[in-house]
Amino acid sequence: MKVKDIMRKNPITVTADMTVRELARVFIDNRISGAPVVDGDEALLGVVSQTDLVRRDREMMPSADIPSFYHNGEKETYGKGFQIEDPDFTRVQDVMTPAVLSADENAPVEEVARLMLSKHVHRIVVTRDGKLTGIVTSMDMLRALLTLAAKARPAAKT
Repeated sequence: MKVKDIMRKNPITVTADMTVRELARVFIDNRISGAPVVDGDEALLGVVSQTDLVRRDREMMPSADIPSFYHNGEKETYGKGFQIEDPDFTRVQDVMTPAVLSADENAPVEEVARLMLSKHVHRIVVTRDGKLTGIVTSMDMLRALLTLAAKARPAAKT
């Protein structure tokens, strides 16, 4: 079985200049947990995932040891209808993983499974002649495993 047999064709991509809020919306709307990052010419720049977003949030959490110059430690109250917005201008390029693990679409599925296991990743970008053609996720691998297991089972006698 080849990667092209199990990959998702035309994967959803994001751009490096998107905000993380826009990225989160793409993930939610499309029920995905990661995506290739491309430039205007569709050249691969990296990959971004929910793990990258969680890592970013952890790094941004305030430490109890760091004093705040904006708050005095007491909970501030504002009048009814007053909304405080905390705009976040962090871009995908600030949180993405710039190293792209990729495989040719004609690579054996077993080879890509080994790569995913050894690198501890949940998705591999699929290319043809260096251009993005698809993506294989850990869920795609599980589906392939179930397909192979079903084919290997002897047919039930009636």
